Amino acid sequence: MLDKIFNPKSIAVIGASSTEGKVGHAIMKNLMAFGKNPTNKIYPINPKYDEILGIKCYKSVLEVPDNIDLAVITIPAKLIPNTLEECGKKGIKGAVIISAGFSEVGNYELEEKVKTIAKKYNIRIIGPNCLGIINMHNRLNASFSKEYFKEGNITFISQSGAILTAILDIAPLLNLGFSKIISLGNKIDIQESDLMEYLIHDDTTEVVVFYIEGLKDKKFIESAKRLAKVKPIIALKSGKTEAGAKAASSHTGSLAGDAQIYNAAFKKGKVLTVETFEELVNLMHVFSTQPLMKGDKIGIITNAGGFGVIAADSCKKYGLTIGEFEESTREELKKYLPPTSSISNPLDLIGDADTNRYKNALNIVKNDKNIDGMLVILTPQEMTKPLEVADVIVETKNKMKNEGISKPIVASFVGGVSIKGAKSYLRKNGVPAYISPESGIEALSSSYKYNTMKIKEDSCEYLNSIKDELLKIKEKYKDIVKNLLNNPNEYNSKEFLKIHGMKVPKRYLAKTPEEAENYASNLDDVVMKISSPDILHKSDAGCVIVKPKDIKEAFNTIMENGKIYLEKNGIEGVIDGVLIEEYIEGIEIIVGGKRDAVFGPVIMVGLGGVFVEVLKDVSFGIHPITRDYALDKLKELKSYKVLEGIRGRPKRDIDFIIDIMVRLGTIMEIYPEIKEIDINPLFVKEDGKGGCVGDALIIVENNEN
Repeated sequence: MLDKIFNPKSIAVIGASSTEGKVGHAIMKNLMAFGKNPTNKIYPINPKYDEILGIKCYKSVLEVPDNIDLAVITIPAKLIPNTLEECGKKGIKGAVIISAGFSEVGNYELEEKVKTIAKKYNIRIIGPNCLGIINMHNRLNASFSKEYFKEGNITFISQSGAILTAILDIAPLLNLGFSKIISLGNKIDIQESDLMEYLIHDDTTEVVVFYIEGLKDKKFIESAKRLAKVKPIIALKSGKTEAGAKAASSHTGSLAGDAQIYNAAFKKGKVLTVETFEELVNLMHVFSTQPLMKGDKIGIITNAGGFGVIAADSCKKYGLTIGEFEESTREELKKYLPPTSSISNPLDLIGDADTNRYKNALNIVKNDKNIDGMLVILTPQEMTKPLEVADVIVETKNKMKNEGISKPIVASFVGGVSIKGAKSYLRKNGVPAYISPESGIEALSSSYKYNTMKIKEDSCEYLNSIKDELLKIKEKYKDIVKNLLNNPNEYNSKEFLKIHGMKVPKRYLAKTPEEAENYASNLDDVVMKISSPDILHKSDAGCVIVKPKDIKEAFNTIMENGKIYLEKNGIEGVIDGVLIEEYIEGIEIIVGGKRDAVFGPVIMVGLGGVFVEVLKDVSFGIHPITRDYALDKLKELKSYKVLEGIRGRPKRDIDFIIDIMVRLGTIMEIYPEIKEIDINPLFVKEDGKGGCVGDALIIVENNEN
């Protein structure tokens, strides 16, 4: 169906104009190149004109005698429903709505009306409120952007028209070529996921680039994973500040801001993310011109030792290693380099390096089996001819291609006026040229990262077994579970988790000081805590006492503090009593779950206890949570090394944490009424000894607490 949009044979421009400066006129002018193909037809639609730009104009699409594949609509928003009805009756199956005036200005009702009509006639829509679309390979410019027809392998998809026009203006400087340019606008129908499914089979697209402000459907992740198996996806997401994040009751909810969840979604979809527009452009260049870096070992060739050191330092930051040259490489290099040159990596050609020295070094290093990609650094020196060296780099790139050597090569020519022409020459001949070595290393690192991401597959066997187990439990204990979730205080929350296979401490719920004393006599050291669905953070309320000396006194203190907290915060809440629990020791981890409006269940893991919101050493994952995926999330933590055991401390039971994460993700899936869950802390014992839920909080839909 999307082929009618990107490869139409006939286009109706509804709102076409002969007036210079109007959108309908700009689109008509841009489509003239498309119309030069005798098999393609353009039909201007506007009751005011008989002809536009020498082409017969029609009052309505219904008057056009031929079939129409695509309608490009530029008329005022309020007129679009009737026009779309006519498109439906005409049998048009694709539309690009350029017009603004919909949800972006609060006109949701009109937008819904358009969606309803589109669904009625099965019309696929890009927009509204968009720049339009361009397909370089068939000269289709159905947009009001200026003409740019440099064919290439990049498809750029953006929610911002201004970002697209900026890219098109930068492209000639970098010699970037495109397959398609797509402005999505308000996305009332076609989403990023639809486009990715289409691009999997699009032979002219080899790299997919996104500028994203927000997503509307969970299908993005699975579509991205399918596309990323065959083509790299690069994304720049805006709106990452916490200013837009909503407040939430649980630790998980308060820490799971927009940026964290989107980053988790992109990682799960195997999407490469960038932080800046400059980085986006850099990666577009390297992925569209260079083969993938299949290993992490880089070769650095430079005429400036200092910049070689800077590049080497960057390797550690970006996850690459400095490859050690083979002995044969070292011996061959000695023949061409001066005695003062250190035959090592980074390879310093010395400040007086001429073109031949670069040429010989590149010819030798490119064949080294310990080198997976190359960065060539040049600084302006008296003996160094930047343009000649640039020519040598391009020649080396072409040789590598002809010889079947699949290694990326990028350059960093550091300077200004004297190297400007050389950088331009490199870019025009398919070699990315960066202003700094760090940018070159970062680009190569992304190439290697993508190569490792795309080949990794998760096993769902363990997840499926947990899901089968928990679904049986849900059915078996449905009445008990319903009662527990009706009053999700800590006692009931732990009982719920215990039923679902998580170990909890021995515990009792005391209603009186005497009961508390009696229960405590059955345990060794105890922890006493308020039990109330209305007091979520018990420590903040002064309602937790560890190893109390006087049980009755502790009971009264906790109850009194609980009442004060409720009164102070204006909460008409319930206190069910005081929990008397066995004291548990172990490393404290937090594991939590939150339901995201777009992506569904999101699981958080991190350093636990009272420090979670201070240190914020947390990682987020989008369900389904497999064993492999859970381990990846754990390894993202700065504190992961603590779990592995450091400085004589024992390794912790990582498999136990993984099991909890998988179970929690599955619980969030099979109980849609649960909005948030916090297990904080989760006590983790030594390897093989498991652990225990220290504290639990469950927030249920329609539970105002």
